Amino acid sequence: MTSPSQPEIDALIACGAPPPDAVRRLSGHLDSRLNWPALIELADSLRMLPLFARVLSQCPLGTVPPAILAEIRSRVVAKAMRSLAMAGELSRLLRILETAGMTPIAFKGPTLAHAAYGDIALRDSGDLDIFVPHSQIAKALKILAAEGYGKKSPGSNVDLSGDIEITLQPQHLPWELDLHWQFSPRYFPAFDAARAAERSIVVQSNGLTARTLCPEDLLLYLCLHAARECWPLKCVFDIAALVRQGNMDWADLMSEAARQNCWRMVAVGLQLAAGLFQTSLPPHVWSRVQQDKSAAAVAAHLVSRLRRCEQISEDTLSGALLHLRMVTGRSDRLRYVWHRAVDPKQTDVNFVRLPEVMSAAYYVVRPLRVAAAALFRIPQGGRFGGSSAEPLH
Repeated sequence: MTSPSQPEIDALIACGAPPPDAVRRLSGHLDSRLNWPALIELADSLRMLPLFARVLSQCPLGTVPPAILAEIRSRVVAKAMRSLAMAGELSRLLRILETAGMTPIAFKGPTLAHAAYGDIALRDSGDLDIFVPHSQIAKALKILAAEGYGKKSPGSNVDLSGDIEITLQPQHLPWELDLHWQFSPRYFPAFDAARAAERSIVVQSNGLTARTLCPEDLLLYLCLHAARECWPLKCVFDIAALVRQGNMDWADLMSEAARQNCWRMVAVGLQLAAGLFQTSLPPHVWSRVQQDKSAAAVAAHLVSRLRRCEQISEDTLSGALLHLRMVTGRSDRLRYVWHRAVDPKQTDVNFVRLPEVMSAAYYVVRPLRVAAAALFRIPQGGRFGGSSAEPLH
């Protein structure tokens, strides 16, 4: 694939503006400078192709090659069919888990598409995500296994303190299911799952029936998730799209963000949504966002990178340093370093398999493995998720 240059990146960012500004802005980028194959692949990789296609369909199309239009339409139709199939499967699995007396919550995937975009076909979903309390994980795994969902990695362990999910692979379907027992890892600010479950809502749309997070908790989660992944462009766009739905209780959101000590991450997310996608916020919210000068500095640094589509990986030293800029308070920073260094993950188990009676030794294996990676890996720079420093998986 040819790497996209600035015109392709600018065109894609333009389509994320509020309508009808998106049409006007994108129209200004439709000229002979565009590398259409690179633009299509970029939009596809960021899961923004369906929305790009919708905005493009409202622009003057004289400069768009017919073959390009045909390819975009073909891909979007295929994605819409896939989204509908995923929504139906998600609804089916949730119904089975609920019938068994469980309390699953769907998030991201089709439910995020419905909440943020109003149409499950407008956001391309990579996989399905379901949360259940850790006490229900074993039961959920057994039920899902009976439905054809087996562990992607047979040695996966749900008791590793550094992991928050396990990936399941269905036998005959082209997507995966991430079964979560936490929304956020221990090194990051905690997401109050019990409170979110009490406030969860049921959504219904186009074959989708699912219990999911209420808008305020979903926005809080999206900011935490985006911060942990070092703010990929697709995550910022999800935040902007959700805010534009206009049904946010901002007092509740700001209060909960302060209580969970993650306001800076929310402020960065809102700064990025405003700076990149012209997302409007209520005056009192925008005033509160601007008061956090550290969040503004982080957002300004990220905007320049995102406009070049340069992504920092969370599993690098650069990613860890970015995390620490968003974690407030000395004790929280110390907690971040401690848990990030010692909490074992599946990658540590894959690195060296130990007998179950020696599982506590992974708390020694992990810091040694992370230190070795930091010492012996050569830093590398890159685009589209390429690492900018040594891995810290």
